Amino acid sequence: MKLIYCIYKEYKVLIRDKAALAVMFLMPMALVFIVTIIQDSTFKSVNETSVPLLFVDNDKDSLSFKLENALMQTHFFEVVKKDIPEEETKTLVAEGKFLIGIIVPKNTSVQLREKAKARISKLFPNEDSTKQNVETKHLQLKVFFDPITKQSFKVSISGAIDRIVSAIEMQSMSVALGEELKEISLGNKSMAIENTPLIETVQEYAGKNETTIVPNSVQHNVPAWTMFAMFFICIPLAGNIIREREDGSAFRLLTMPGTYLNVLLGKISLYLLVNLIQFILMLGVGIYVLPRIGLPELNLGNNYFTLIIIAISSGLAATGYGLLIGTVSNSQNQASMFGAVSVVILAALGGVWVPTFVMPEVMRNLSSFSPLNWGLEAFYGVFIRGLTLGGIAVQVIKLLIFFISCIVASFYYQTYKRMA
Repeated sequence: MKLIYCIYKEYKVLIRDKAALAVMFLMPMALVFIVTIIQDSTFKSVNETSVPLLFVDNDKDSLSFKLENALMQTHFFEVVKKDIPEEETKTLVAEGKFLIGIIVPKNTSVQLREKAKARISKLFPNEDSTKQNVETKHLQLKVFFDPITKQSFKVSISGAIDRIVSAIEMQSMSVALGEELKEISLGNKSMAIENTPLIETVQEYAGKNETTIVPNSVQHNVPAWTMFAMFFICIPLAGNIIREREDGSAFRLLTMPGTYLNVLLGKISLYLLVNLIQFILMLGVGIYVLPRIGLPELNLGNNYFTLIIIAISSGLAATGYGLLIGTVSNSQNQASMFGAVSVVILAALGGVWVPTFVMPEVMRNLSSFSPLNWGLEAFYGVFIRGLTLGGIAVQVIKLLIFFISCIVASFYYQTYKRMA
C-alpha cells in the first residue's frame, strides 16, 4: 500500500502541469514526424528521383545508343539528352543544373569497331597485317561532375559508368571475333559469340530468420526518437525531485513510515508507465500516420515479446538516469541544463541523428558507452534483423545494469546527504 500511495502521489504531481505533460508526449511525436520526412526526402532525392545526368551524343551510333539505354535502365540516372557544345555542357554542370555530364565524341563507335577488329586480328597472325595498323590511342568519353559532388559519390558513379562502358566494349570485341571466325571458317558460316554474363550478382539485405524487412528512414527514426523521448523524461523527473526537496515534501516523506526506496520505486513505476505510453504513441505514428503522407510503414517484425522487453529495459534505464540527475542536482536550472545537454550528447553519440556506421572510428568506439545506442541497437535487432531475445540480450543487460547503477548511486547519495 505504501508503494501504491507513492505512485498515486507521483501521478497527482505529474498531471498538475498539463502543459509540460502535453510537451512530453507531443514533442517526440513531432520530432519523429519532421525528421523522418526530412531524411526520407534526402533518401529519395538520390535513389528514387534519380541523379540528373546530361547526355550529349555527338556520335549518334551504336556505342552512344547502347550507353544511353544502359544508363536509363539503371533507374539511377535521370538522363536528359541535348545537342550542345562542350563548353555549354560544362557550364550547366558547374551551375548545378546537372550532377553529371557525359559527352560521347563524334565517330567513337566507328573507332571502337576498328580498334576491336585490330585487337582481334592479333590473335590470327596469318591475317592481313593492315588490320593491325590501327592507332592504339585510347578512346575518350568526357564525364563532368558538379564541383560539390563528394569524392565517395563520384567514385561510385564513375564505377557504374565504367562498368557500362566495359560491357559495351566487350560486346564490340565479341562482334569483331565473330566476324574474324566467319572469314576463316569453312563454308563462310556466320559465327556468333554469345556475350550474356556468366556470373550473376544477387544483392539482398543480410538478415536472420529469413526476414524481408528493408531498412528505411522510418525503421531508423521511430526507434531512435523513441529512445530520445524516453531519456528526455529525465528533465521533468529531476525537476519533480528538486521541487519536493525545496518545498519540504521530500523531508515529510522521509519522516513517514517506510524507506526512501519506496519513494524511488513510486517514481520509477509511474515514469516507466509514461515511457511505455510514449513508446506506444511513437509506434502508432510509424504504423498509422507516416504511411498516410507517403512514407514507408514501420514494420515491427515478429518478436513482440522481445520488443516489450526492450521497451521496459529502455524505460527503466531512462527513469534511473532521471532519478540520478534529480538526486545529485542542487537546483532546477542545474538539473534541466545538465539533463538536456547530457541527453543530447548521448543521443548524438548513440546514433540518433547520424548512424554510427558513418562516424569516425573514435566516435564509433565512444558510441558503445551511450545507453541510447544500446536501446537503438536492440530495436534494430527486432525491427530489421529479425533477432529474438537471445540476439539482443547483451543490449538489454547493459540497460538493466545502467538502471541498477543509477538507482544504487541515487540511494546511497541521498543516504549520504541525510547523514552529512
